[in-house]
Amino acid sequence: MSQHHYCNTNTSNYGIPVAPPHILQVEMADDVEMADADTVYSVSEPYTSLKSPASSKPQKTSSEKSVNSYHDIKPAVVWSIPQQPKKGIDFTTLLPAELCSYIISFLDFDSLLTVPKVCRVWASLFYVDELWRIRTTENNWRLKMPDDASTLSEEENSWYYWYKQRYQLETRWNLGQVATHYLVGHIESVYCLQFDDEKIITGSRDRSIKVWSLQRYQCTHTLNGHQGSVLCLKYNDDMIVSGSSDHTVIVWDMKTKRIKATLNGHTDGVSDISFDKRYIVSSSKDTSIRIWDSRTFQPVLMIVGHLGSVNAIQLRGDFLVSASNDRMIKLWQVSTGALIREFSGHENGLACVQYDGKRIISGSNDRTIRVWDAETGVCTMKLEGHRGLVRNLRFDGDKIVSAGYDRSIRVWDIK
Repeated sequence: MSQHHYCNTNTSNYGIPVAPPHILQVEMADDVEMADADTVYSVSEPYTSLKSPASSKPQKTSSEKSVNSYHDIKPAVVWSIPQQPKKGIDFTTLLPAELCSYIISFLDFDSLLTVPKVCRVWASLFYVDELWRIRTTENNWRLKMPDDASTLSEEENSWYYWYKQRYQLETRWNLGQVATHYLVGHIESVYCLQFDDEKIITGSRDRSIKVWSLQRYQCTHTLNGHQGSVLCLKYNDDMIVSGSSDHTVIVWDMKTKRIKATLNGHTDGVSDISFDKRYIVSSSKDTSIRIWDSRTFQPVLMIVGHLGSVNAIQLRGDFLVSASNDRMIKLWQVSTGALIREFSGHENGLACVQYDGKRIISGSNDRTIRVWDAETGVCTMKLEGHRGLVRNLRFDGDKIVSAGYDRSIRVWDIK
């Protein structure tokens, strides 16, 4: 490709090469004739068109040095005035810290996480304890905190720490992220269990009850006393109550792990236990429900109303909910034994039930879980997914955890 050299043939410029024509920039090049200070630009015309006032300089004579000016190319110039960025107001410089903290509490969670990245002042607002107390309350989260606050570290002694722990727990529930540990000790099937933050207590077909440490995942105590499979158990800080296929209910001292009382009366296996400081309530395959005094262990009342095995019960205040093989759920008044309401809808026998005072959750051999309004008796929700009998369930707030004969554990959101 041939190269073009632009040179002025006039010797008056001393043979210095002249640059090729180019688009004029805002700051004129040195080899371009500069306009006078009073030269006016025309906005309506291309940038290179100049309008000189009437009192312009006189024309140069031929004897003076000529300066080459390239005004023959007139590019289209788009005039634009640089936009000044809009300046926001940092309200943290104008308002009290308490009001600033209240304002950012309205942010959604993802937006809130960006607050400490703004600056140190904003970061200090992010860690205000009241902000995380409000967040915890809004989510209706219940926190299990040590009774003795003096045992807490500086980090643990803040709402932000406990909110973060609860948030991580919720995330693991939603994603199904779990750590699995196996407790080996029973020589037959495990039929029932209850647990807290420190221990798990299990009942088995091998007729024993075992207490396990959750710190070491080891069995710390074994309780022997039943002559048949341990079908159900419940405990509190003072005692363990268990029911067996040997037709008996045994009350154990939690501290000594020794038998305090044996309750006789049922004529078939004891399927479920529920108790509080007033009553111990047991249900049985003999279709009856028996109520005992929690202090004297003497019988108080027997309720007969189901037409099949009573497989599950739940005591709440002066009310008792029972679920049976006859497909019925019944709500009773404990102090009188009177039937208050019946709930029908399941197509097969029921295996489990839970009651919180307002809602009743039931699981059945028809493979469904149903949510009932305890006040009206109306079924408000039907959950399908299990491929076998729904054997057990628990619920807390807006979550239900269920276990079925299809060997699956399912978590349900009932919001």
